[in-house]
Amino acid sequence: MNDSATIGPINTLDYLEELLGQGYNIKGPRISKDPETDLTRDLVSFKAFLKRGKEFAPEDWLSSMGYEFVGPNTFTKYRIIAYKLIDDFTDERFKSSYSLIKEGIEIPLYLKVDLPKPE
Repeated sequence: MNDSATIGPINTLDYLEELLGQGYNIKGPRISKDPETDLTRDLVSFKAFLKRGKEFAPEDWLSSMGYEFVGPNTFTKYRIIAYKLIDDFTDERFKSSYSLIKEGIEIPLYLKVDLPKPE
């Protein structure tokens, strides 16, 4: 089993630093001739998301927590969506362009969508 199921949602810089210390790295949308520079820039961008209060969760963790997945279609604006009903409120996340990588294994990360609470 992939140990990504033990990785919880990433929503603080401290937790990200802990994961980096365990040998994980952040891979993002950048593609150039220098992959090392891309990883550094992707990490800086990812940290900026966390500083703005964003949360990312690994795909395996979402599966283990009972989230359902919907493939890309016109309704989801061609995104892959993970969702779960929690206390009559939908917790929704979409597959981001970021992933955790370690020893050649890539773990997709899903960004939490801020939906308005129903009244």
